[in-house]
Amino acid sequence: MKILICDTLNEKVLKELQTIGECIDISSSQNKHEDLETNIEDAEIAVIRSATHLDKAIIDKGKSLKIIARCGVGVDNIDVDYAKSQNIFVTNSPSANLLSVVELTVSLIISAARKINLSDAHVKESKWNRKEFVGIELHGKQVGIIGFGKAGKLVSEIMKSFGMSIAFYDPYIKDWNGTEKNLELDELLKTSDVVSIHVIKTKETENLISKQKLDLLKENAIVVNTSRGGVLDEDYLIELLKSKKIFGIGLDVYSEEPPKNMDTLKDLNIISTPHIGASTGEAQLKAGLDTVENIKKILAGDTTVVI
Repeated sequence: MKILICDTLNEKVLKELQTIGECIDISSSQNKHEDLETNIEDAEIAVIRSATHLDKAIIDKGKSLKIIARCGVGVDNIDVDYAKSQNIFVTNSPSANLLSVVELTVSLIISAARKINLSDAHVKESKWNRKEFVGIELHGKQVGIIGFGKAGKLVSEIMKSFGMSIAFYDPYIKDWNGTEKNLELDELLKTSDVVSIHVIKTKETENLISKQKLDLLKENAIVVNTSRGGVLDEDYLIELLKSKKIFGIGLDVYSEEPPKNMDTLKDLNIISTPHIGASTGEAQLKAGLDTVENIKKILAGDTTVVI
């Protein structure tokens, strides 16, 4: 059984995959797209992370493909519907990256609130003008969470320890008896001091936080997105920051990756990281091991892990 490894995996994960079949690793290839097209032709399993895109054209080349295994949560880089139509199983590891993504989210909120990126650069330029870096306290403020799944709920628990109140928007939650406020999206944007986005990218969530929605934000709000690019109008959000209508931004994901012209934003209170939400050793190991288990289950006839 040929297993095509398209993106970098933990060494322990590689060894586990080698017990299942012959592994062909193109993750470090300088001609990755060409190698992908060539090697997927006779591969039965393709293992990917976020960097590899398996669209209809690539899937069509996989004449022997039986399983597409995504190490991580999002599957917007896979044409899932088409894969299913070709009787290819698609699986992912939705909980493996949870803690790492949530911890990054919290760090971006704090960094934006205290202008840590700007003050860090300031000191490294041998400057010492503290008046430029007056921040805001989180205590007593409201954090609005868009998407109240596992990640959103864990962010809410952590932010409560800062003395923040919690509101959320999630159209899939109808009845709610918790202490958190269940609001419509417009009301959440109007009333929240911090907005944190935790949704998967679908047709329903694409450009969910549009220009019109962003105009509802409170003055001096902070907006953080560690979920998926394309659910937020980043360009207009940055314009709001430039015009000082909001306080800060934290972005780990972008509509286009890598984003362009970020060097022009170095004097703004925007913390930008290169899609590293899942980039901890612990998360990558767990995602990989979960993926191996999913593959074993599918090969044994258990399709409960199939999307």
